[in-house]
Amino acid sequence: MTTREDEILKLIKLDPLISQNELSQKLGITRSGVATHIHNLTKKGLIKGRGYLLTNEKVASVIGGINIDTLGISSENLITYNSNPGDIIQTIGGAGRNMALALTKFSVPNNFISVYGDDINGDKFVNNSHENNMNIECCERINGQRTSSFLYVINTDGERFVAVDDMKIYDELSPAFLEKYINQINQSKYCIIDTNISEDSINYLSYNVTVPIIVKTVSLNKNHRILNSMPNIDTLVTTKKELVQLIVDNDFTYLNIKQSAKLLLKMGVKNLIVFDIKEGLCFYSKKQEYHIKNPSVDVSNSNGSNAVLTAAIVWGLSQGLTWKEVLKLSYTAAVISSEAEKPVAKQLSLEVVKNRANELFK
Repeated sequence: MTTREDEILKLIKLDPLISQNELSQKLGITRSGVATHIHNLTKKGLIKGRGYLLTNEKVASVIGGINIDTLGISSENLITYNSNPGDIIQTIGGAGRNMALALTKFSVPNNFISVYGDDINGDKFVNNSHENNMNIECCERINGQRTSSFLYVINTDGERFVAVDDMKIYDELSPAFLEKYINQINQSKYCIIDTNISEDSINYLSYNVTVPIIVKTVSLNKNHRILNSMPNIDTLVTTKKELVQLIVDNDFTYLNIKQSAKLLLKMGVKNLIVFDIKEGLCFYSKKQEYHIKNPSVDVSNSNGSNAVLTAAIVWGLSQGLTWKEVLKLSYTAAVISSEAEKPVAKQLSLEVVKNRANELFK
C-alpha cells in the first residue's frame, strides 16, 4: 500500500461515508486522483462496495483505560501503618486495554479506542501492544499528559487491599474525541466500555451507538456514571460490591443480588452479570437466571479477571453460543488469568480456555 493509499484508508476508517470530493479537499489532491486510489484499494481487497465498507470489519470496539499497574503482593498478612515484605511488580493494564488484549488473544478483531501520555509509560504501552499484535490505530498520544497509572496492594489471599489511581488523562476521552470514531464503533458488532471514561462520554455513547453496548464497571466511585444510561445497556458486568453501590446510588435499599438484579432489569439493562473470582458468577435477564458456584481456584492476581471475563463474553456471543455456554467459557477464561501475575495471562487462548473448561465443569 502506498503512502497516499494509507492516508485515504485512515480517513475512510474515520468516516466510511466520506465523499471523494471531501477526500480530495482533505488531502489536497484532485478528485480523479482520489478515484484512482479508491480503485486501487478496491483491487487490493482493502475496501469493498458502496460506502467504502472495510474488508477487515471489527467484531468489537473497546473504549476504556490504559494503565501502568504497580502491584504490591504481600508475602504475609498485611499490617497497616507498617512496611510489609513481599514482591513489587509493574505491568501494563487498564480495563479497556485488558479487554482489547484478551479479545486479540481470542482472535476477535477489535478497535481499541483510548488515550495515553507522551511519557516513557506511553512508549511502554505502544511497544507492548505491538508485541501482542494489538490494534491501537484509534489510541491517541496526548502531549503534555502522563499515561494513566494504578497502584494497588493485595494481601496473601489475592484480594485487593488498597489502591490509588492517577487517571486525569481520561478527561481527554470526551464526547468530541469519541465523535471522530463513532462510525467505526457503529460498524462493529459490539461496543464495550469501561467506567473509567466520564459520565458525559458514557451518555454520548449510549445515545449515539447503534450496536449492543456492554459495560464493565471498574470501581465504586465511578458507578454513578452509568445511572442515566441504564436503558441503553445490553449487558452489564459488575461485582457484588459495585452492585450494592449501584442500588444505593439509585436511592434504593440493597436486599440481595436477585432483588437488585430485578431492579436493574426494570431500569432497562437487558443482561446482568455479577462476578467474583472466589464467590462465583450470577447471571440475570428477563427470561433466564444462571449461577456458577466457585470451583477451586488458586488466585494469584484478580485484577484483570473481570476484563478477561467480559472479553470472553463478547467472543462467545459473536459465535452464537447460548448464555450458559458463554458464561462457562468466560468464567474459565477469568480463572486462567487470575492464576497469573499479569492481568491477562500470557497463555490465554481459546484452546486453553476450552480445555480448562472441561476440567472445571465436568
